[in-house]
Amino acid sequence: MESDKQENNNNNNNAVGSDTANLPEECVAIMVSLTSPRDACRLSAVSSTFRSAAESDVVWARFLPSDYISLLSRAVHPVRYASKRELFFLLSGRHILIDRGKMSFGLEKSSGARCYMLSARTLSIVWGDTPQYWRWISLPDSRFSDVAELINVHWLEIHGKIQSKLLSGKIKYAAYLVYKINGHGSRSFSFQPQETAVIVGDHISSHTVSLANRDETCRNTIMFRNFLRWRGVLTLPYIEDEDNDDADDDETVDIASSPRLRNDGWMEVELGEFYNKEGENSEVEMSFMEVKGRHWKRGLLVQGIEIRPKF
Repeated sequence: MESDKQENNNNNNNAVGSDTANLPEECVAIMVSLTSPRDACRLSAVSSTFRSAAESDVVWARFLPSDYISLLSRAVHPVRYASKRELFFLLSGRHILIDRGKMSFGLEKSSGARCYMLSARTLSIVWGDTPQYWRWISLPDSRFSDVAELINVHWLEIHGKIQSKLLSGKIKYAAYLVYKINGHGSRSFSFQPQETAVIVGDHISSHTVSLANRDETCRNTIMFRNFLRWRGVLTLPYIEDEDNDDADDDETVDIASSPRLRNDGWMEVELGEFYNKEGENSEVEMSFMEVKGRHWKRGLLVQGIEIRPKF
């Protein structure tokens, strides 16, 4: 009985495989186009028919943005490709510069969702045009021609905006500050955590982060409070205040949004996340701030803010 059941299953599988193999390539291509870029690559290994269909322009045209021709016309350098598949992997492998080099565009490889990066020049940086506080430099490992370098400020405030209609619908996105810290600049970010936010309509996603090394942050916080005690500004008992220090650390440092190293050698820290609804046209506001400590900060290099899917 068991062997009969197994034989029937094998016959059914063979029948399905045979029926699929006999389908016209155009039909197979339409079926594959209804999946995802990742699934299309997997299906290409099923048979020669699937491989041929999965490499066709019919499939990869569905995975490209509907306005990809318009996007390519905004590219700083001409984008050359022989097929829609080649274009998809070009855009998912690296960003292209658009809008006179003020923004970059790419695709997320597994889903084909749109990704953007706003250059530092497109951001609103408080005191950004004042040479004694900020200056603009060029770095060989930056995708943009200009990078903002923080000279010295006590009021650090950076904002960016993008229209949600530029992004893919029904996708969860996150925004990331892409940066570096040179020299001893990390120490100046260790006394007070930074605050980030992403706002879309009534939705607010915020984090408390620290660009500095956490051990250095704790060490400098203790040194700073000891200095205040010595000056008579902080009068809480030592042991009680140490307990409060531990509690504050647990509350203010968001481990989930800690900085991390990118493949391009830069650092990034998440500013917040949001779900982009289909057909919605709202303004996505992103911010990175440290305005409470009032101590001087320096050494921050800002390349821009990247908006990409978060899975």
